[in-house]
Amino acid sequence: MRLTRKGVSPVIATIILVLIAVVAGVLLWLWVSGYSSALPSQNPALYERIKIDAVTVDTTNKLVTVYVRNVGNAAVNITHVYILTPNGVTLTVSQPQQQVIIQPGKVSSVSISFTGTSGYAYVVKVVTANGVEATYTFVWP
Repeated sequence: MRLTRKGVSPVIATIILVLIAVVAGVLLWLWVSGYSSALPSQNPALYERIKIDAVTVDTTNKLVTVYVRNVGNAAVNITHVYILTPNGVTLTVSQPQQQVIIQPGKVSSVSISFTGTSGYAYVVKVVTANGVEATYTFVWP
């Protein structure tokens, strides 16, 4: 019995294989270029790092002063200061009266009005404009 069907010609098969390879290459390039477009140099939050060095409490004036150190490579802008319970319940939120910008390697203080209970622990959280956070636990005297 003689087969009347013919297979795909070698030229057509070669064209199809080259087309598949080109499409796979374009898809791979699009995938990789999506990652390279978001390089760390374009995201300033990756260069911001802050640390709370200390917290002082003035019970007479009901004032909590937070000393924030910039340990990153870029200047940071402190936008919010929170005081929380150790369980994470927010007790007070404050925005600095004037803009607090801390240069790399420098320390600056931010004050917040708060009345605590003697002997209780509280958590202070400082947040920058790009969302970088630092926390510190202190006890109200």
